[in-house]
Amino acid sequence: MNVNELAEALRAGAGVPEGVRGENWALARLLLEGGSVNAGALSAELALAVLEAAVALRRTGPAEVLSTSPDREVAKAARRGLYRLRSAGVAVSERARAPDSPPPPQPTPATEALPGFSSLPDGTGQRALLLAQPVRGGVEVVEALVSDELGLLSLSRAEMGRSAWRKLTRSPEMERLLPLSFAEARALLAEAVRCNLATRTPFPPDADVALRHLGIAPATEELSPLPSPEDGDATLAVESAALHREPEFAAWLPPESELKRLALRVDEVRTSPLALRPEQQADALRDRIRNQAEEFFDPARRRLYARRLWTVAPALEQRGATHAASVARATARRMFHGAPGLFPPFAEQLFGKVLALMTRPPGDRGEHSSTRTREEGVGATSAPETPPGERRSPGGLILP
Repeated sequence: MNVNELAEALRAGAGVPEGVRGENWALARLLLEGGSVNAGALSAELALAVLEAAVALRRTGPAEVLSTSPDREVAKAARRGLYRLRSAGVAVSERARAPDSPPPPQPTPATEALPGFSSLPDGTGQRALLLAQPVRGGVEVVEALVSDELGLLSLSRAEMGRSAWRKLTRSPEMERLLPLSFAEARALLAEAVRCNLATRTPFPPDADVALRHLGIAPATEELSPLPSPEDGDATLAVESAALHREPEFAAWLPPESELKRLALRVDEVRTSPLALRPEQQADALRDRIRNQAEEFFDPARRRLYARRLWTVAPALEQRGATHAASVARATARRMFHGAPGLFPPFAEQLFGKVLALMTRPPGDRGEHSSTRTREEGVGATSAPETPPGERRSPGGLILP
């Protein structure tokens, strides 16, 4: 394929063309979407194709990156692309070319690795990451919000003094998070970038600068599978419905679309023309819950939720809930590998706790409902209100 054909394929989001390596095509798509790619990582032909596609789509980022390419022809073509975009009325910052623009702070050799942190995944698979690396004069802190389905959702950078960073890492807010090494955090970001490309989720504004500075490229392989089920896992997994009573899982709910389907099914039973006794109505509702849970938890979703359970298990151990951690790991192993036997009670209770709340009498949803909800494994937890004068980051982390 020539440059124009490759550019058209990039614009159309087509699969890997014949004669192009998959990883090179992924880098080209990442660059076109505004991701972080080294200016010299692409062949001249692919780089020129990205430039043509970017100009056609009125995107300045690829041309700005490629204007610093070590290939003189590519750099010249990128400068021509910037001129074409500017002539078409597109605002061009040309930050990659400006000689008076200070470069981003360069990491200095660190004698010790700086700790990172991660929040627990919520019911949608979103979690916040906080990682830091030393730079001249202090510490560069990067905060990201990632989704295990969509990828990178937000990314911000800031600098602070080393004493301020040390104070932040010792704060009670950080004690509630999972510790994360710098390498682990980079691996999670690389996987998030891969998800962005796979799902065509737009990258956050200016994410390319932070990703380029961290040296993050899309992961080329999917995550490693979870360990195989062990002896005794089936017995532990029977208890998995009780995990919804743990604060780490209390707020986990099915997606909004599934909640709407559940509401319709409950309505069908309540408004049924059949004269059902209360026991029969309860049985009918349980059947609908079970059917909907089985439809929702197809093999892909079982693996997705299994990884979320596996991620939360260390946090359960951290606060002393060792048995709950064992149940979470056993359930995760069985769900991930599709072990035969009992349908996971954890999966069924994800819907069952919503039904319990929906079918509660209206007068029983008063001011103490949140307490009852946690006791019964039914409701959701809410984030504590921010005290006056306290500053929080976009991901909800307390800042000094």
